[in-house]
Amino acid sequence: MRIGIIGAGTMGAGIAQAFAMHDDYEVVLCDIKAEYAQKGKQRILAGLEKLAVKGKITREAADKAGQSITAGLNQDVADCDLVIEAALEQMELKRRLFRELDGICKKETMFATNTSSLSITELSETVGRPVIGMHFFNPAPVMTLVEVVVGLNTPVELASD
Repeated sequence: MRIGIIGAGTMGAGIAQAFAMHDDYEVVLCDIKAEYAQKGKQRILAGLEKLAVKGKITREAADKAGQSITAGLNQDVADCDLVIEAALEQMELKRRLFRELDGICKKETMFATNTSSLSITELSETVGRPVIGMHFFNPAPVMTLVEVVVGLNTPVELASD
């Protein structure tokens, strides 16, 4: 499964690392500039290196996780199955991102936001698909808890999975 992460800051990079540490996921870490996405990936690689040096994960696991992450721009999530937005907590910014992603991604792509405070219903009003909340707790690679939030227009089958 391909996972796109929009926003390579602390939370976005942490979410990308959390997914990359599992064999079933390829991760595309994106930001508004390629160098920001690359910097986020470098932070992840440094964190994986520390875990390997401390013996918390094997060198092989660290290398494999690092290799499963590609840094890029928003258009690079076009073929992802799930896209998680982890941008600044600004409603208009997030709405603009989801409108952009709606035109880039395949119809089957699930959209999620890492917001902890903005309305999921309001975020999904500008796109032709549901948006769910996937609120990861910081630090995302360490905390195993993810709060899933649905909006008023989230289909029942998505809300119950």
